[in-house]
Amino acid sequence: MKIKENKKAQSLSSKTWTMVKDVATNEKKANGSLLFISKNMFDLFRDGKMQISNYFGEKINNADPMNMFFNIDGTRKTLIAKDFGQFVTQCMIPALDQNLNDFQKNHPYEFGVLTQVSPVVMFLICNHKIYEKGNYLNLETDPPQFKIDWKVLKNVTSADDLMLSTTSDAEEVKNENIFRNALFDNFFLKSEKGKDFFTTFRGDRGLVEFVKQYFLPKKIASENRQNAVESETYKAVKKMNDLERGVFGTTHNLTVVAEAEQGKGGNADQRLANEVKEMKTTAEKIVDLFAKNKNPITQKALLDLHLYIVDALQTDNFTDYLLTITKAKVEFQPQVNKTVFDTSCGDFYKHVSQI
Repeated sequence: MKIKENKKAQSLSSKTWTMVKDVATNEKKANGSLLFISKNMFDLFRDGKMQISNYFGEKINNADPMNMFFNIDGTRKTLIAKDFGQFVTQCMIPALDQNLNDFQKNHPYEFGVLTQVSPVVMFLICNHKIYEKGNYLNLETDPPQFKIDWKVLKNVTSADDLMLSTTSDAEEVKNENIFRNALFDNFFLKSEKGKDFFTTFRGDRGLVEFVKQYFLPKKIASENRQNAVESETYKAVKKMNDLERGVFGTTHNLTVVAEAEQGKGGNADQRLANEVKEMKTTAEKIVDLFAKNKNPITQKALLDLHLYIVDALQTDNFTDYLLTITKAKVEFQPQVNKTVFDTSCGDFYKHVSQI
């Protein structure tokens, strides 16, 4: 009976693995096809067979394609799903000689394909001078890869580099370079600076992911400003302290060991000991980091922690514990000019500043 069950399980495993490989093969093929579709749509634009004026409707007199991406003052526009969708319906579908009426209803999967490639096609149009030669696909890889040309991210020196004509050249160049530097920092590694980057249509750091970031200049700038003042250490600690989801923020008590079971080495005792050990290590690490940093911010934090701990050492819990290890009178309160200062009754900073 077991032999039959094992053979059946092996047969199902083999069948499933074959299906997995088939899907993976199709995904690689789709990645390549989506790049070729993007290239073909861009070629239709270059050949004058895509009417960009349809994108603007009657709202604008100047149907320059770059107006899809830049405001009059030269600042970048933010493009989201509705903009890509508008580009599909008003520019891409007509360029394929397809009837726009009921296209989405009659060709839902085809519409989905065009929706996927639309950000890439718009990216190519936005950077048409960089990609006009058409040699941006690496066909030697499986699946083929797209070249994100370094010129897309390289700092510009004048408004001419942007193929725009505005009166605020210096300000425009400054803003554009801020955007490009922030985009690079968001998506690439430092070691990749100054180099062309090859990637698949989808996947880890895929083309679509990059392009969608490319068309979110305000978000990129905002994240760049945020990263300038929020380190990875800050973000990690803040996450731990989050009152709704954080490991520390949602913890209000350590493991409670019944008084009769304390010190007997039971599961609860060991669990509490493990918690205390790791938290004590964390606390010591924090104190060490504060102590060796010369900034007044960290030194004040160090004193704040000391005063906070002094207050905690006055509680009944600690007083009762201290009596179990000594009968001596131990004083933890700070002394100011040889006089004990009670931290629970006054403002230490105010007190010492008046001396």
